[in-house]
Amino acid sequence: VRDYLRAHAYDNADTGDLWAALQRTATQPVLDLMQGWIFRAGYPLINVDLDQDPARGSRLLIAQQRFTYLPSSSLDAADPENERDQRWHAPLLIRITARGQSRTHRILLTEPEARLDLPDGFESALVNEGGHGFYRVRYGPALLERLMRVMPGGLPAIERFNVVNDAWAAAVAGLMPLSDYLELTASLRADRDKNVWAILIDSFHALNRIIDPSDRPALEALVRHRIQPAVAELGWVTRPGESELIRQLRGDLLRALGTIGNDRAVQARAAELYADDGLERGERDSGTLDPNVLPALIAVLAHVGDAARYDEFLRRFRTAATPQEERRYLYALAAFQPPALLDQTLARAINGEIRTQDAPFVIRSLLMSVYGRERAWNFVKANWDTMDRMYPKSGLRRLCEGVIGLATPELERDVLAFFAERKIDFGGKTRDQYLEQLHVAVVWRERDRAVLRHYLTRFAAP
Repeated sequence: VRDYLRAHAYDNADTGDLWAALQRTATQPVLDLMQGWIFRAGYPLINVDLDQDPARGSRLLIAQQRFTYLPSSSLDAADPENERDQRWHAPLLIRITARGQSRTHRILLTEPEARLDLPDGFESALVNEGGHGFYRVRYGPALLERLMRVMPGGLPAIERFNVVNDAWAAAVAGLMPLSDYLELTASLRADRDKNVWAILIDSFHALNRIIDPSDRPALEALVRHRIQPAVAELGWVTRPGESELIRQLRGDLLRALGTIGNDRAVQARAAELYADDGLERGERDSGTLDPNVLPALIAVLAHVGDAARYDEFLRRFRTAATPQEERRYLYALAAFQPPALLDQTLARAINGEIRTQDAPFVIRSLLMSVYGRERAWNFVKANWDTMDRMYPKSGLRRLCEGVIGLATPELERDVLAFFAERKIDFGGKTRDQYLEQLHVAVVWRERDRAVLRHYLTRFAAP
């Protein structure tokens, strides 16, 4: 950088001059590397497989391609350089563990494929050591199985996060069998990192959106199997010396277990704690409940709530003492399941009872809910002109994000027809991005719905 500043102290310069200066000093191909990363759309997927040959010994087979969630993207048709076979100069840090000892290999992957010989006693390989690389990694089944043996304790949290995040993305994109990802979730039952669990819980929500209703009890059983050990260990009450992240994790797990997992014990305990704290009698929050647990209680109670609970939460929303309390109960109104209660919430979104800056987010939540999405979508179609007049454009933009939850072929066709009939401009590519995300979900559903059903047979009630 000093050489660059001296050379151009009294002259104009562009980005290429900086890269050239870095290349001269580092004696690395910085120009070629940066050209690919800055001026090329997308980012790479690094495929890693294990090749075991008795004659040659074991090797890693490393390949790269552009990562996309769909077989081809809109960019591919417009620009051949954006096809899946485009290449980057990808700097890889690969940690190889053999006979209990680890060694880091630095590889600049410039070709479509590369090979790395493995030592005797090979145990596992981790690509993207430290989690700094801007790429996704797809492990072949044999390598993923070896990684699962050492998780969670054998990898730092950032590396576990990358493994599960990349595996989930690869599964949705059809680049990894969904069953392999589900097996990976089983290996992380003992994990206690909030960020790792955020990916797992998000994936359970996504599975809940694509599954057939008849298979939902089996999915609930899978979620209970994955989450119950962590909840049993963490409990419901904060312990001395706990980190803030552990407290947040407790709330996240309880919410997921009581909603996606439909855990009856959690639902019953949530009702007991809510009543014991005086909230059921209309009293103010006493402060005895962990502030990370209270939102989980409310979400769980709404999930299984009846008309009486809805009226109670509606009253709490109307009389809230703080904005935080108001929003907590407002969004809980979108989490009830009975159709008549959902209709009440939708009506309040346009009758002035819910503020116009909040109402779009409530409708978005209903569109993302498997229990309210069709009802909410019909409401949006019938009342679009009213909402277009009432809501700010930024709110409408976030409302329409909810179409991502309408993940069936029939609903997708209806969404496309609706947007084709109306000139809805959110600026930029926002609308197209929402529609593409919806299409990704529909393609994934049609591809993996039967796979998911087959995997869940082990969790089905006898």
